[in-house]
Amino acid sequence: MDRTTIFISSVAQDSLTAIRNSVFEEVKRIGHEPIRFEDTMRYIHEDSIQTCLEYVSKSDVFLLFIADKAGTLVADEGKTVTHLEFLRAYHENKRLIVYVFDHVLDMYFQQIRSPIKKAADAFFRTYGKEPDSLVDLIKECADKQAAAIDPYVWYFLYDAEQKGVYFERCSIGTEVVSNITAYLSSLFKESLQYLNIRSEIEQSLEYVHVFGDYYEKSLELISLFHKGKISNWRTFLAILRSQMNGFDILSLRTKYQQESVGAVMEANAVTVYEKIHDQMICKEYDGITTPENFSLEDLSSYVVQTYLDNENNEKLYYSLEKKTCYFLFKAGSYVFCFHLPLLGVWDQYKLQSYQEHIFSAILESKGYTYCYLIKTLFGGLLHE
Repeated sequence: MDRTTIFISSVAQDSLTAIRNSVFEEVKRIGHEPIRFEDTMRYIHEDSIQTCLEYVSKSDVFLLFIADKAGTLVADEGKTVTHLEFLRAYHENKRLIVYVFDHVLDMYFQQIRSPIKKAADAFFRTYGKEPDSLVDLIKECADKQAAAIDPYVWYFLYDAEQKGVYFERCSIGTEVVSNITAYLSSLFKESLQYLNIRSEIEQSLEYVHVFGDYYEKSLELISLFHKGKISNWRTFLAILRSQMNGFDILSLRTKYQQESVGAVMEANAVTVYEKIHDQMICKEYDGITTPENFSLEDLSSYVVQTYLDNENNEKLYYSLEKKTCYFLFKAGSYVFCFHLPLLGVWDQYKLQSYQEHIFSAILESKGYTYCYLIKTLFGGLLHE
């Protein structure tokens, strides 16, 4: 079973031993996997600090206790080991649960926090930068009542608060296990809320991907407009064709079972026609097709029918002989035509039965969003 791992972090001091032990046992009892330096870490590196940090990275929850001692300072880093663990958890977006002893937290908010902020602001106004060592600045502004508490603790708390971390209270000799258990239960309940909408979240992420792709492709299309005209029709059509993907056609006969009766394949060609005098002239094409021109009097032409429709409606036609659907739309003086091959066995009755279904699927597809964009762009250009 893949269990939730909880990294238990604190300075190694006697006043914290009982809390660390009771929390460790309770976390294990309720089915999670506790991690602490003294008995569950196997050295991944000769460097013990690097080992601790990698265990933080592997954990799901970072549980920290802060008392009155700073712990071991890593000179090259300017931070204590516990602080480095906290920073690793913070930057990797672990769930942070930070307990601070009452007397330390009270003194921080009542006596220490304000002088630290004032001193830091004054330093910035004077030198135009943050102090190289906030710890040294804190030593200067912390009053004598705070002398029993290592100044680095104030730096740690100040840094955590600036990062938006919320502090929980605890007291030496006080049972905190029940509080932590309740916290984890609350966390589990919160997680259930997200699990209940997991499908909606996944769908939203898919929308992000789709709209991101749409944004990029739209910019590519728009970049091909120059002074109201398309600078490279072949590239323009190639982009459009690449976005008109295929889809399965599902049976309409059953309410509960979805059976594929065929498919519309991705577009294998797209053509664009321009009205010039009394002709629809093939301006450009992309893909496998044989271009031709049509007279506006040729009412059997799909292109002509689409152009002459005053409602500017999209059209869907099909050819049994070529096993192909043709999706057309008008944009200003142009008509675009996509060639969409049919997969499977088709006859006249089957095509008529599923024509509306196919048409709706195309209008709801990602490819059609680009068609709509083109209609809007060309319509706007005509009215400039």
